[in-house]
Parts: sequence; structure tokens; C-alpha cells
Amino acid sequence: MRRLLRPSTPLRDWRWRVNERIHRRPNQGPDVGETDRQGLHGHRAIPVAPRFDESIPVPSTFRPARGVSNPVLTRKDVTDYGRVHFVADPFLFITSDGLWYLFFEVFNKDRSPTAVIGHATSPDGGRTWTYDGVVLSDSLHLAFPYVFRWENTYYMLPEKWDRNRPAPVDLYATDSLPEGWSRVATLVSPDHRLHDCVLFRWDGRWWLLGGDGNRLYAYHNDELESETWQPHERNPVVTDRPSAARPGGRPIVTTESIRVFLQDCLDKYGHRVRGYEITDLTPSSYADRERPTSPDLTPASGSIGWNTGRMHHVDPWYVGDRWYCAVDGNVGLGERLLGADHWAIGIYDGS
Repeated sequence: MRRLLRPSTPLRDWRWRVNERIHRRPNQGPDVGETDRQGLHGHRAIPVAPRFDESIPVPSTFRPARGVSNPVLTRKDVTDYGRVHFVADPFLFITSDGLWYLFFEVFNKDRSPTAVIGHATSPDGGRTWTYDGVVLSDSLHLAFPYVFRWENTYYMLPEKWDRNRPAPVDLYATDSLPEGWSRVATLVSPDHRLHDCVLFRWDGRWWLLGGDGNRLYAYHNDELESETWQPHERNPVVTDRPSAARPGGRPIVTTESIRVFLQDCLDKYGHRVRGYEITDLTPSSYADRERPTSPDLTPASGSIGWNTGRMHHVDPWYVGDRWYCAVDGNVGLGERLLGADHWAIGIYDGS
């Protein structure tokens, strides 16, 4: 995630507290209705970016989850990384016994590194969460912890961010969640900015997509844990498209299609998330088109609220017979005057 780095001052801290008080309503009730969350325990852990047969409908819109009091996680929940400024970029992993893991960026601009990967768990289908602590840190800023499972190994592909130069795209692995991560490969060492990378399998090959907010790049390889990934022959595969050229969450891959979520940065960074279908993907060809129902995730209406300004991330999971997803949001009213980054995390439904 791109962020604004400003000096630590009493005025800045005062602005921050005012903005939090305006937009964080204490004891806020559920967004919509109630639900008993039946069907969670029959869910199968997803091996990698969700791959389903065509009988499972792909969601076209995302709305606040029933029975959930959003936001479910804020900066105040983090207890082990100083005075945190925000939490963002949430990725779920849901086990077959109904335990929900959540990995996300923890940002504190007064620490070095400025961001690490935190973790929380939920025993009740995402309604309540317990923060467990930082599970991955590096000398560089870490964000966008894309987590998945493949052949009995858990993987994470976090974004690394360096103010001075392009950062490598490193793959991490562990035998058990949520800790024990170690680097197993550098997939790409770009000579340009490459943010928020996602991985998926298509046509017997691994694919990686990443962007810079204006251009989208693709890479491919036969093996996952390899340092010989090849750039797409047409890189960048998308140019001059600030409305959709940076991943905004986990792709949904079916037996017949690839749906990707891309951030709309045309008016401002991370404004909303658009849904695209990749219609042609080979080492030498690429084509996509925006879905007719796009944008898939937009800020809430009104001026006051945790997600009324921007929403730039969606991580969808099919649980039982429904879609759930982790999202993040930023405030609207007072963003310019009181500080730009107040990201928090919520749970949404897909339909």
C-alpha cells in the first residue's frame, strides 16, 4: 500500500484522534441483520487462489456481512508494534474445522520497518477476532500478505516496499499456520515498481500478476518455488489504465475463467475495486475485459464511517454455500484535514 510519510508532531496526533472519534462509533451493531453462520465447518480449505467448477456462482457485488459489527479490526487491536497508524490488506485462510485466520498489514510510520504482517483468529465465522501478534517482518516494509496453500505447504507472497528502489517479490512458506515463515524463493527482481502481486494456476502453469497503478505486469513459470520466472512477452500487458492496473485482492479462478480484482486509482489511490475477466492468457498473449457488474467494491454512502472514503481490497472465500470476504476501508469526511490513512478491516458477503 502506498502511504504518506509525515513527521511525528503533536498536531498530527491530535488530528488523528479527532478523525478516529468522528468515524469510529463505539459498540456499533451489526451492519445487516443476524445469521447463525451455519455451514462453516463443512468448508474445504482452498489450495490456492479459489478454483471452482462452473456450478458455483461467482459473486458480482460485495456488501457488509450479516451478523458482523464492522470494522472487525482496527489499529487499536494491535498491541505489539507501538502506536500503530492503521491495519489494511487483509487475507483470510479458513480451515476445514471452521477456524478463520486473518493476515494483514500493520503500519507504524515511526517504526523501522514501517510495516509488518500481523495475524488474528476468529472462532465464530468472522464476527469476533483476537489479535495474536506480528508473524512476519523484514528489513523492508511489508504489506498485502497473499496467503494460500499448495501441496500441504502454506505460502505467503507479501508486497515488499522500498522508497528508494524496486523491491524483490519474495515467496515465503511454513508447515503450519500462523507462524514459522521463511523465504523459499525470489520469484521476480523487477527493475520497476511491482505492487500487490497475486499468484494462481492456469492451463498447467503458475502465473503472477502485479502492477504499479498505471501498468499491469504478468510473469509465469512451471514450478512455484523457482527463481527462473519469465516475464510475459508483452509486458506490461496493460498500460495507461489507472482505473484498473494494480491487484486489489485474491483472484477467483474457475475451470473456465479467471476473475481478477483491480484497484481503481484514477481519481485517488485505492478509491474502489473493479472486477475484470482475463479472456486470453498465454506466455505471448493477454486480454481482459471489465465485468458488466463492476465496480465490485465501493465506499459506503454518506460522509461518516470507517469505509466512506476508499475501499481497495477484497479477499473472497466460498464457505459452505456462501461467499465471505475480508475487505478494508478508509474514512471519508476530514481525510484531507485530519490525515489520509485511517484504514481498518471488515467482513463482507458476496452475492
